[in-house]
Amino acid sequence: MADNKEKKKKKFNWFGMYNLDGKGVDKNEPDFMAAPTFANFFRLFARKWNRLISVNLMMVFGNFPIFFYFIYRAGYFGITTSAPYHQQFIPLYGAAMFERSPVTAALYGVFGIQVPTTVNTPMTLLFLWLTALLLITFGPVNAGITYITRGMMRGEPIFLWSDFWSTIKKNWKQAIPMGIIDLLGLFLLGYDVIFFLGNLTSFWMYMMFYVSVIMFLFFFIMRFYIYHIMITFDLPLRKIFKNAAIFTLLGIKRNLMGLLGCVIVIAINYLIFGTYIPVGIVLPFVITPAIMMLIETYVAYPKIKEYMIDPYYSSEGGSESDGEEGEASEGTAGELTSGSEE
Repeated sequence: MADNKEKKKKKFNWFGMYNLDGKGVDKNEPDFMAAPTFANFFRLFARKWNRLISVNLMMVFGNFPIFFYFIYRAGYFGITTSAPYHQQFIPLYGAAMFERSPVTAALYGVFGIQVPTTVNTPMTLLFLWLTALLLITFGPVNAGITYITRGMMRGEPIFLWSDFWSTIKKNWKQAIPMGIIDLLGLFLLGYDVIFFLGNLTSFWMYMMFYVSVIMFLFFFIMRFYIYHIMITFDLPLRKIFKNAAIFTLLGIKRNLMGLLGCVIVIAINYLIFGTYIPVGIVLPFVITPAIMMLIETYVAYPKIKEYMIDPYYSSEGGSESDGEEGEASEGTAGELTSGSEE
């Protein structure tokens, strides 16, 4: 009878959500670190996709302030009214106040269309300001998820809930400012790209647009490394960003493949959204960001291991398995050598 109940519990866990802790390492688990090839990524994804759903849910609910923004944009607690759709309505209305004629009546019928709009209230503005809490949650959540995806690649036993929170507890002092810089960088560089794209009126605007695109892509690839370096080594933020910038150039081939993979994942999600909106809306809350995090880990960690972790253990006369690599207290030797920097 007890066995039947246990089977029912496991059957209920179609997404692997009944237990947030790991189940150990499969004895047939491939060594993805030994051969981080293109084909092995899909083998890793096939083995871990159900856990990625759990990881994605942790990312979504960990960054819960985003829901405050959705409430604000939805117009809940706002005042619904109507407003003219065309800008020409205002001067036309002023002309109609002094002269009523068939011409102004006809124009009024064209430019006097009213559309529903929402006026903010103190409550809706409160939800907008609560969205700023994302500045606090973004960095720690990314640190915790990075630790989990790294463990997936290394074939280590993963305890989702405990590993997630222990990583946040060890790294929150750096993770919070890191998340603020990360969000501001993405927002400002993304805004620059959109702004210059909409104002391509001269040679210099074209130049600024291309420069903005390059800077945005460079920063986006840096993000592959910054959280991995932060949770692996005891380094100040300045050196974390410095090493991440070096790795962006040092592993250019893998980085471009990872960037292409992220673009493909976003494009597929967008195509699904255009084909069937309900599924396209749900996917980012189910698996899309987690796939991108796995791609970033698969691209970044082998390079970090090659240029930072292996030299550290070589200089110490040990091996990676001898220490507690992977913890925030790794040591202060975790910086690229001068030869690699140059």
